[in-house]
Amino acid sequence: MHEIYLAILAHLPWWMRAAIMVRNWIVAPLGLHAEPAARVWRTETRDAYAPGDRIVRFNVYSADPTELVAGRDDRHLNFRVSVMRLGEPGAEKVVVSTLIFRVNSFGKAYLLPVLPLHRIGIRRLLSAASASGRI
Repeated sequence: MHEIYLAILAHLPWWMRAAIMVRNWIVAPLGLHAEPAARVWRTETRDAYAPGDRIVRFNVYSADPTELVAGRDDRHLNFRVSVMRLGEPGAEKVVVSTLIFRVNSFGKAYLLPVLPLHRIGIRRLLSAASASGRI
């Protein structure tokens, strides 16, 4: 499952990486988690992942043969992304789901500008992974 997760989420285009850098620059003074620039621009990968490990920018919460759940808890919200493989007769499908739990009103305000970009970004990442043959 980690290979499918990486095929989708470890191949950010430059503009998404730049958007993450802008986000980090804005939220770091507010005490929110912000990745160092080197981690945003260079994705490190491994051959295997277990709960507690870091995959791309997030922590692995669970991993099994059909699903990998990663995310992060922060002061304003808790975020999870699930990448799941569904086998159906004659086809395999990949489903990406995100869950966001707001911790406080700042989390709600944070999501107003972020959610529309998030929806566009996830769709583009899935399309690019499919078009390039990574999934």
